[in-house]
Parts: sequence; C-alpha cells; structure tokens
Amino acid sequence: MPRVINISIDQKIQEKNDLIASRIRQKRQELDIPMIDIMGSVGSGKTSILEYFSREYSIDKKLLVINGDLATDIDAQRISRFGSKCIQINTGRGCHLMAFQIEQALNALDIAEYDFIFVENVGNLICPSSTDVGADKKITVTSVTEGPYVFRKHPVTFRMSDLAILNKVDLASAMDVNIEEIINGSKELYPQLEVVPTSTKTGVGMDIFAKKIGLN
Repeated sequence: MPRVINISIDQKIQEKNDLIASRIRQKRQELDIPMIDIMGSVGSGKTSILEYFSREYSIDKKLLVINGDLATDIDAQRISRFGSKCIQINTGRGCHLMAFQIEQALNALDIAEYDFIFVENVGNLICPSSTDVGADKKITVTSVTEGPYVFRKHPVTFRMSDLAILNKVDLASAMDVNIEEIINGSKELYPQLEVVPTSTKTGVGMDIFAKKIGLN
C-alpha cells in the first residue's frame, strides 16, 4: 500500500535528520556554543526579537543567526544591520528547516568564533515543531495580534516547546486581548510550559527572555 511506503520513507528521512542533528549538537557542545531554534508564525515578531538581541548583545557577544524563509533575504538584512552574522537559507516550498541545511550553513564558517547561535525557522506554527535541527531548545513565539486562542489551536507545537514567548504585549489594548487570561489559559493546557510576555518596542520581558536562554 502507498501509505506503508510513505511512512517508511518518512522514517528514513527523520532518522537521517536526527543523526545530523545529533552531530551538530555534539560539535556545539564541545565548543560550548548554545543554539536555540525559534519558531513562530509570519508576523509574530521573530525577526524583531532577533534585531533586539543583536542590538543589545552583539557588542559583547558574537552572534550567528541562520534565517530560514521560503524566499528573499529580507530578515537576514534586517538583523545583520545590528552586528550579527546572518546566513540565509531559502527553502522554496519547504515549510521548515532541516538539520542538513543547518549543518551546511555551519560548515561554511568557523563556528568557534561565535558565542551564540539562533535559528530563525520558517514562519509557521506547524511544520518546524517536530523536526530536530540540533538546537538546545525550541522556543515558540506567538503574539497578541494572533488572538487569544493560539495556544489551543497548536497543541503539538507548544508541547514540543521548551519556552513560549507572548510577543507584542504593547498592542494588547488595541487588540482587546487580556494577557493574563492568555497566560493562565496556556498553563491549564501545558502546565510545564513557561510563557514570557515581551515587547521589542518597549523592552518588556526581553531581559527575562535573554536570561532564560543564557544570552545574558
């Protein structure tokens, strides 16, 4: 049956991906270089967060950002203005980054020169959640502009996340969204998942976020 063949192929691809991810993780750990995988929908503020971190921390730390997108290098250009090294990966129709792409990007330079690596995954809340790219943590960024039900609509993603960011809290009043209700609701669904409210406009929560990932 085609269904059996498809499962077999998927398993082989996933096994190979996990092997490469383990190789990436081992190499980084030997060099003591943290790496986080940032997931989130288009417009959630992933790039703005990385701009903020680049502006605030690239003076003292050498930051490397691997940007995943279907097309263009717009995000990489935005972030690199503030001192981070950016490598763009365009996936075409691919809805998430895979470990072999990350490994190719890392092999293109001497990663021992860097203090911290960010992976900005392709913008959606479905595909990136179940694929290991060799990061230490998976962090999901959502925003108040996505409405009050995003935690309920994407259970797989949030169960796979080590930390969740509720971004753009400065727009809560304009969006008629209650931040406390969203966070309390997320705790009912995912008791072990910490949610950090942030705003790159005001800086609220960004130092907490940075501390959670070991950036400061």
